[in-house]
Amino acid sequence: MIKEFFDFKKLKKEWIYFGAITLVLVLVSWYYAHGWGYNKASIMLDGKKITVDEIDDEIESLRDDLAAIEEDVAEAEEEQSNKQAELSQMSTEYDEVTSIINQRDDVQKEYDKLSKQVEEKNGEIKALTQQISDKQKELDVITKGIIVKKKEPRVLVAGVFIAGKDIPPGRYKVEPNRGSGNYFVNDGAKVNIILGKGDDFYLPEYVFELDEGDEIEATLSVKYTLVE
Repeated sequence: MIKEFFDFKKLKKEWIYFGAITLVLVLVSWYYAHGWGYNKASIMLDGKKITVDEIDDEIESLRDDLAAIEEDVAEAEEEQSNKQAELSQMSTEYDEVTSIINQRDDVQKEYDKLSKQVEEKNGEIKALTQQISDKQKELDVITKGIIVKKKEPRVLVAGVFIAGKDIPPGRYKVEPNRGSGNYFVNDGAKVNIILGKGDDFYLPEYVFELDEGDEIEATLSVKYTLVE
């Protein structure tokens, strides 16, 4: 009886050891199986069966692609910022050019207006020039007539005359029209001669300047001829 008790006790102890060892083996097996199963586990993605490792690789690749894309986005944003600055500058230049063009149009309109006015004035000047030419011809005719008339000798009878009233002032050559006699200007203070012909005592002609207001006194008929 006692032997059986000790045999049972020994058997129970062996079972405990066996159970413990079995549990340890199961845990170790489960750990490795879980790790191997995790690494070897697979799913269906886009119709393809891929493992967890392949998923990790794909994720890493996608992360690399994402990083590259983010870098491209940063470069694109920087380029976009530069382009925006260029666009802003071009917009300013465009406004300036547009302003210049508008000013040019205004200047062109003003130029055309002034050109038309100049053309009209040229027409007026041409017409006035023609009028001046016509008037000059008329004036020449009148002036020539006056010159001819002024240069024609003028005869004053014996008497007293005032320059500027009876005869125009000027440089004259005086000579007797007929006969002989005394010829005085300003009571003899300016001219005091005897005009006549046929005798050395008489002067056949005399030239002097007759001024405005001079008083002429002659005892004979005198011919007056303007001289240069």
